[in-house]
Amino acid sequence: MTSFESVDVLHEWIEDLRRSSSIATVIRTVAARLPLLEDEGFCFLSDELVSLLREAGRDTEALAILDAKLRRDPSDVRPGIVKANIYDLLDQPIDALKSINVALVRAHRTGFFRREALGNKARILLRLGRGDEFSDVLEEIISLEILPGVPDVGRERDFVDRAPPGFIRKNVLDRYNEFRPKRPDDRLADEPPEYEQPNDYM
Repeated sequence: MTSFESVDVLHEWIEDLRRSSSIATVIRTVAARLPLLEDEGFCFLSDELVSLLREAGRDTEALAILDAKLRRDPSDVRPGIVKANIYDLLDQPIDALKSINVALVRAHRTGFFRREALGNKARILLRLGRGDEFSDVLEEIISLEILPGVPDVGRERDFVDRAPPGFIRKNVLDRYNEFRPKRPDDRLADEPPEYEQPNDYM
């Protein structure tokens, strides 16, 4: 029998487990409870399980959970983005690119997290040294219309700041600098960007 649990209750439950049990025990306990949940509780707990598995260095199992989430909900964009990030951290950019492309198909179909997925694709293409494709992605980011109430991220440029001279087509770079000018409070280019709501401010 499945049940509905609030995210707050589940969060407190996990925190209590972490204070009293080893990471391996926490993972086993969370994994056993996951099939009993539905909807928001399932989504939250599965995300927590992925984080726990990654913390324990069990990336293969984390990827399997994400695959299950992709099969469970064909409209869910987030598992593909997270998969791409894991593969990127594992220094497997080709697998990361495949995963982000899966996420992008869903993102364009649903409208959710399009800019975030494209930003992740830009970072992967930068690692792969694919300047033309990178420039194409920047053009796509510039052209996106972010609708009110649709979940996504704000305008990012860390991947632009990390690109070597000449990597980006000049006309695209000029347009991107206008789309998202560099700000004094931007984080260093080798740091992950801070999350911003997509208010499309400069």
